[in-house]
Amino acid sequence: MRTVLISEDPGEKGTGGKRRKGICAVAAKAGYQTRAREDILAYLKTTPGIHHTATELKEHFDAEGHPIGTATIYRQLERYVDEGYIQKYFIGIGDSACYAYESPCDGGSIHFHMKCDGCGKLIHLDCDEMKDMQSHLLEHHGFQWNPAKTVFYGLCDRCRQAGA
Repeated sequence: MRTVLISEDPGEKGTGGKRRKGICAVAAKAGYQTRAREDILAYLKTTPGIHHTATELKEHFDAEGHPIGTATIYRQLERYVDEGYIQKYFIGIGDSACYAYESPCDGGSIHFHMKCDGCGKLIHLDCDEMKDMQSHLLEHHGFQWNPAKTVFYGLCDRCRQAGA
């Protein structure tokens, strides 16, 4: 399959003012790199373990003077998820998906999430007690818990102390 882009180029003779450029779709699937694709992963790598929505990423790149379209951001994030570079999380019903780069040194560590009802902060929970609870549920109740989709709701220390 071949995608053909036609652009106006009045300076090119013999083409009726049109120039044909071919981009092989197969090459795109085989790792075609765009600046936007590279910039998104580079930024996520500077914030390992931090969750970002597509909207937050768009706002970041707009503020940096390098706007990237929303559809492009979503498309690249999904590709990175499929390729295993980043993780995708759904934190709450109706909330936008969050994406996070997990450092290779983490070895894909299992962790849980806590979301503050007061300020909305998302907190990683890497606790052996939770892993023991996960094992208990599997061994004694036959239920396999998915930590990537498990979110505990409550108040963070700051909001709790502020009486939120």
